[in-house]
Amino acid sequence: MKNRQENMKRASDLRGLSALRLTSILIAIVVTNVCLMAQNKGNSATQSVILEVKPIAKISVAGNPSPLIIIDEFSGSVSDESTKYNIVTNVNNMKIVASINYPMPAGTKLMVKLSSSKATSSGLVDLNALSPSDVVSSIGRGSDVDQSISYTFAANDDVEDMTLQSRTVTLTLTN
Repeated sequence: MKNRQENMKRASDLRGLSALRLTSILIAIVVTNVCLMAQNKGNSATQSVILEVKPIAKISVAGNPSPLIIIDEFSGSVSDESTKYNIVTNVNNMKIVASINYPMPAGTKLMVKLSSSKATSSGLVDLNALSPSDVVSSIGRGSDVDQSISYTFAANDDVEDMTLQSRTVTLTLTN
């Protein structure tokens, strides 16, 4: 019986010791977490971020027109509507101007017409001059995609023969 009482006392002491150890471990964990949180507060940094939106004005074309060759003496002109253009802008009151890289021969004209679903087309515009001509105006913010470009080449009756030539047409989205 004495051994039994001693065993019970040892078991009780061990339980007390285990509870003390468990309490000590929990206290150690809490103290460690508090210390880590305090350290993390010193591990932050700040930055100043500068933001800006610049004016956007982009234009692109797709395709090239077929050769514009007058072969019928009664027609005097030929047209092509196979090319398209796209624009995007975040600026109001923009316009598209067109110019050519070299003057047209006497008695001939190269004309262009740009359609637009969101602005005002100037209709068929003569590009005989080297200075840019307005072809679309009153363009607002947003985009206008898959819009047609129509080229017309015309020659007066007195133009007998003109060798094959090319012109570079420059379209510029501007304000």
